[in-house]
Amino acid sequence: MKLLAVDDDPMILELLLETLPGLGYPDVTGAGSAAEAMKLIAEAPQGFDGFLLDIQMPGMTGIDLCRWLRDQPGHGQSPVLMITAMSDRGFIDQSFAAGATDYVTKPFNPQELSARLHHAQKLHQERRTPVTMPQDVTTAEAHGVQMPAFSLTTPFNIAEVSGVVDLLALENYLLQLGRGGMIASACFAYRIQSVERLYDSCSSEEYYYTMADVAEAIAESLAYYETFVAHAGRGGFVCVSHGHSLPEAEELLLPIRDRLEAMELQYDDGRPMPLALNGSPQMRLGLRSGPAALDQLDRALAAAEPSDPAPVQIRPRPALGSLWKRLFRRALGGLN
Repeated sequence: MKLLAVDDDPMILELLLETLPGLGYPDVTGAGSAAEAMKLIAEAPQGFDGFLLDIQMPGMTGIDLCRWLRDQPGHGQSPVLMITAMSDRGFIDQSFAAGATDYVTKPFNPQELSARLHHAQKLHQERRTPVTMPQDVTTAEAHGVQMPAFSLTTPFNIAEVSGVVDLLALENYLLQLGRGGMIASACFAYRIQSVERLYDSCSSEEYYYTMADVAEAIAESLAYYETFVAHAGRGGFVCVSHGHSLPEAEELLLPIRDRLEAMELQYDDGRPMPLALNGSPQMRLGLRSGPAALDQLDRALAAAEPSDPAPVQIRPRPALGSLWKRLFRRALGGLN
């Protein structure tokens, strides 16, 4: 695993360069600033497999560097660990919103750092392993859209949607918050009904962009409530929101359904795509922390298991490839 460590403190950078080889990561490059890191990333012939970023640096912060990194080809899924002395929730929230995989506070324990790197690397490799797709990927790859390797159960990341994070990152976020950040927080989940039939009827690009559309509808509807959303595989989405003013689950589901209907989802050949969403009750985290908080995510997903009534029929829209209309809408969104 080829790593790039970025820190403006020469002592911390030297510590990382000396410590990581002894932990089983001999290929480590150091950079003293975000600008130097960007130059190294641009010039590296084989690229980097993972990144360790400080937050507070002159010029460009590690959070901004992480956000930039996620936009670079080949690094949408790369493990990014923030290593920082900043423990305030604001910095934690900003880091995971920018695409960080994990968050480690200084002074760090070398063995803990090694374990987190190993776990992130393992999941990254699993998600890059080729799997059987419903149909061959053609259009998206032919036009430079990188599709992740996935099966129905793969919790692949949907990086292009604001407010949506990787499932591993959401779990690490909960572990990082601790009890103090949990008191006013709740988790809940949504699942697509008849998702197995949907998966079997789609090409891989159709399925991926349908999951992205559902994630977008959820994230935009819940943006006011400081919500992180993660795709959990098998048509499931888990959410973590902060604040006591969160409406009841059924009330939250209504605007999501409205947004999905407004999208008028369809297959690439113009057929309307039947899709219905089921939600779980809210599960307050209270004083739960660590594994107990992660258990609540699992309970929310289980509670969102649909009873599978007849799906809502979506109106057909004018004939324009579903993939291209989705990409066009996202491009417009990025300009706002």
